[in-house]
This record gives sequence, C-alpha cells and structure tokens, in this order.
Amino acid sequence: MKEPQQPTRQILNPIANKSAALSQTSTTQTGSERPGTTQESQEADQRTRVLVNMLFARFKAIYTHKFASAYSTTEEVKLAKREWAIALKGFQEPLLAYAVERTKERFAWPPTISEFLSVIHTAYQAYGLPDPRRAYAEACQCRSDPRQFHWSHPAVFFAGADTGWYRLSTEDERVTWPLFEKSYISLVDRVINGEKLKIPSVVMIEDKKSPVLDALIASIASDLNVPETDVAPHLYYLYKTPRTKIRAQYRARAQEALKKLGYSGTLPQ
Repeated sequence: MKEPQQPTRQILNPIANKSAALSQTSTTQTGSERPGTTQESQEADQRTRVLVNMLFARFKAIYTHKFASAYSTTEEVKLAKREWAIALKGFQEPLLAYAVERTKERFAWPPTISEFLSVIHTAYQAYGLPDPRRAYAEACQCRSDPRQFHWSHPAVFFAGADTGWYRLSTEDERVTWPLFEKSYISLVDRVINGEKLKIPSVVMIEDKKSPVLDALIASIASDLNVPETDVAPHLYYLYKTPRTKIRAQYRARAQEALKKLGYSGTLPQ
C-alpha cells in the first residue's frame, strides 16, 4: 500500500487565502441559511460550503472540460454544491484533501458523491482508523478500565474519554453519538496531520493498606489469642471507600462480632 501523504491545511485550495473570499459568496452558491439553526450549526454549515467550493475548484482543475460538461448551467452547479454540502457535512479539510489526492489517482472522470465517500472511508483505513460509526460502536463496548481495553486506534479512546465513559454506557445514542462524532472527527484531523496519539499507561499505585491491615489483624488475634484467620474476615470493611455509609455499616458489624470474641478495643474508621 502506498504510504499516506501528509496533506497541508491549504491543499484543497491551490490559491492561498482564497477561502476568505469564497466564504463571502458561498451562501448564494450552495444555498441560504436555514432558519432556526444554532450559531454553531450555522458556522459548521458555512465551513462545509467553503470546503465544497474549494473541492469543486480542485475538481475543475483536475478534470478540466470533463468536469465542466457535467454542469451546464449555474443552477445545476448550485444544486450540485448543495447536495455535496449535505453529504460532506462534518468532514474536515485534512480528510477531504487526502480523498482528493486518492480520487484523481482512481477516477478518470469526476467522481459521484457515492464514489467520493467511498474514497473517504479508504482514507480512514490508510491511517489505521475505523470510520466514525465503527469507532462509536467500539467505544460503547468498553465496559471496564478504558486504559486496559484493546483499542483499534488511540483516537477511539480519546474520543470516548472526551464524550465520557459513563455517559456512553448509560445515555441514549441520540445524545452520545453527536458528541462522540464531533470529538472523533477532530482527532482524525490531528492524526492525518501527523500527530501521534498515545493512550496513557496505567500507573500502579502501592497499596499502603496491606501493611497496616496485616499489623492490625496480628494485634487483634494476639489480644484474643485466636488465629489470624478468625480475625481477618471481620476487617473486610477497610477495603471499602472511606467515609461512606456502606463502610460504616461493615465496621459496626465487625466491631460487634469482635466484641463477642472479647475484643475491647475500637476499630479504626
């Protein structure tokens, strides 16, 4: 397989600073703003229109008269851009730039939307990334420590962490999917731009309870003149979270049980 090329942030746009000029005219080229949308949604739509304009400029340069012959009128161009904008919403420039480079290698004629989307999915594969839906399903499968889970790519881990592991396991897909997708697409851009993501390693913390617990068991067993194995089960409460109701309940039971054996001391909180 050919090594993935690292596209620059301007690769979709052969002319520097052209995006600013395109953004001023893109509303009339790809459709007007929809009423009732949020500011964030409107900004996302605007970015998509700018990218579609630049994408069409690249296709026109690559395919020349073949591309021009596909759209004979201004109205056809506007309608086509609108459809492309709907299909490509959410994809960022690095991924589209990679797809353009692969498209001109594979297709002698301008690609359809379906063909271009298929190339985008091969871009994920080229970088060892699952597509967003597969990544989301993988994140939802994590039921234990995420740092111990076998992830197909670190980007899935970080998108899951950004969304929230508890939220992924308890809330509906309609809530968690948009959050995960937004985070994951951002991480994909970083990977394509050359960033190396690394899942943090698990830091083993010394269990400082063990020496204290062992000493306490030995002390109580000595006072009662019983085997340590008779005392140890009663001190299970020390492994519960401090200052919680369940720990207090287990401690009270342990205190009562040891008192019956003749223990007159007070167990630690």
